Amino acid sequence: MLPALLVIIALVSLQFVVRKNWTLGLPAFLIVLLTIVGPVLWALFISFTSYGVYQERPIFVGFYNYSKILQDTGFKLSLKLTVLWSFLRASLEISLSFLLALKLRKSSRTTRLALLLLALGWFVPSFITVSGWRAFIQGYGGYSLLNIVLGTGVDLTLNPVQAFLATLLVSVWQSIPFSTMIIVGMLGRVSGELDDMMRLDGAGDFAGATLLLGEIRHLMIPYALFQLARATKEFTSVFLLSGNGPLLPEGFTPQTLVGSTSFAGVVLFRKFAAVKDYGLLSAYTVFAGGFAILWILGAVFSRNSVPARHRQILFLSAVAHLFLGAYTGWSFWFLVPVTAYSLLPFTIPRHRRLFRFAVGASVIYEVVMNIVKISLEGVSGIVPASFLSVPLILLSMRYRFPPIDFTLPRWLKSSLLILSLLPTIFLVAYILLLSFSGEGEIIPSLNALTVSNYQRVVGDGLLNSILNTLKTALWSFVIILGTITPLAYLFATKKGLLAKTTASLVLLGSLYTGMHTLLPLYFIFRGIGLTDSFFGVALVITVQSAPLALLVLGGFFASVPRELREISRVDGLSGIGYLWRVLFPLSLPVVGGVLTYVLVSCWSSFTLPLIMLNRSEMMPFSLKVFSYAGEIRSYYTSWNLFAAASVIGTVPLLLLFRIARSMIYSPGLGDRGVGYD
Repeated sequence: MLPALLVIIALVSLQFVVRKNWTLGLPAFLIVLLTIVGPVLWALFISFTSYGVYQERPIFVGFYNYSKILQDTGFKLSLKLTVLWSFLRASLEISLSFLLALKLRKSSRTTRLALLLLALGWFVPSFITVSGWRAFIQGYGGYSLLNIVLGTGVDLTLNPVQAFLATLLVSVWQSIPFSTMIIVGMLGRVSGELDDMMRLDGAGDFAGATLLLGEIRHLMIPYALFQLARATKEFTSVFLLSGNGPLLPEGFTPQTLVGSTSFAGVVLFRKFAAVKDYGLLSAYTVFAGGFAILWILGAVFSRNSVPARHRQILFLSAVAHLFLGAYTGWSFWFLVPVTAYSLLPFTIPRHRRLFRFAVGASVIYEVVMNIVKISLEGVSGIVPASFLSVPLILLSMRYRFPPIDFTLPRWLKSSLLILSLLPTIFLVAYILLLSFSGEGEIIPSLNALTVSNYQRVVGDGLLNSILNTLKTALWSFVIILGTITPLAYLFATKKGLLAKTTASLVLLGSLYTGMHTLLPLYFIFRGIGLTDSFFGVALVITVQSAPLALLVLGGFFASVPRELREISRVDGLSGIGYLWRVLFPLSLPVVGGVLTYVLVSCWSSFTLPLIMLNRSEMMPFSLKVFSYAGEIRSYYTSWNLFAAASVIGTVPLLLLFRIARSMIYSPGLGDRGVGYD
């Protein structure tokens, strides 16, 4: 750890010695190379070698590892499950979030309260909320509150469909608050004149929603596709709720055992724990990375203008069918859409009507063939490329449908809003009651509540785990102030090549990184002594928080009047002196908001310490809570201790949220960032 720390300190200090603007972006550039670019290059190189636990150096073996992946029918099945689940999750998330946003776009006391309750569901760490849902659904081996109250027989360890649907619904519930707030922000950009026009024309709910969607579709469509890309990398909610899921009949394969929730991230994590050949493991991560890039490119291309967007989307759809079809298995029937997607771009813009009709017919054909294959072959009949090409093309072409209109009764819309908020209220109340329950109880008895659970978890080292999380957060604060803050200033004011490159890598990394990059990063960190290190975990959390920090701090720095810089230049301040002696004190409320976000990220981080930290004395809060819940088939689950630890660990977050609000809404911030006479 010490050499890496000394290098970063030296680079941060360089800006005060050399006093050149380019030195401001150098520390962040180094961290980005280490945490984002490094794992990709390491995995790509090692994937062509044989390199295991007992080998001192890698031996080149060419494409041998990739040939083994081509024979892994279990991994193929996992990819098919991943695209199906991701498509369903993103579709439900965006649809429900848009409907909620329509209801909450008008500011009132009710909508503000609803947004606060939604934010609460997003604010509480996912390892707490997901485990809380598992306590409610699964309990102790199927003895759960859900089964007792409803008289059902839900068991996530035995029924593949139940496990698949449970992970889907819980993940959608988790993602709705954030997406709703994003879409509310999008709708806030719509002119109020449109509401007046709709009111005068007597537009109903459906027509109004269609008009509003048309106003924000240039923002909504890329966001929906970015969420689809992120869904393919989901790990935490699936791993905590159902693990691999019950084994599928076709999932018993020699290389990979596949359950109904063995999605790509879960499978890679299992291989990390079991496979001793780093070359083969790296080949799996490279392949999963290529798989993720297809979805990311689709989201990026959707932002372009016509006709370039149509050409790029169709060519990408054809490439996806060729790439994924070559791996998961060819089907003669899908040569039709592949041929169409390859040739139709050449008809733009001469034959627009023919082009749109042919593309629409190809999409309908592809949907019908998928339905037929899935109905005949089950999960094995899924064509992964279709779950990229179909939504991508439909959202890119933006077909118009016959106008229809209807209006929902007011009581029904209010009921839907209440129903969307009830799960959050119920879950928080259930976890709170569970924290006072006895050992082995899944239904808290109000006559036998006890506080002994709180005493037990405190005596079991919970406070030390919270302290470990605070240590990670402290390192993250230091790193983000010393590296990302100067980069944000450089990006907002100078726009040099180094700043643009680093910012682009940060934003791309937020989309691309996942389990397929964390595993190679573990081996890099192990080589330079950053595993079992709070500093190593803080480095990665800083990079994960960097996109928001860049946008918020960069926006603030760009909003400061240029006259202030001219005055400081007259006083003899260099650019670096101006940043730290003038801008930084002015930006303290914004910095406070960013640091609050970083602290919440440290508190909520689960996957990263799960991989990077192996020493029990370094266990952070997230892993301590997980130790009480365990995996779904573990025999040491204690829901009462899990709930007590969760309550203790969540209270600081709620207090912090209150402090952060007062910092963010400081009167020192004007409408454009800084007000001055």
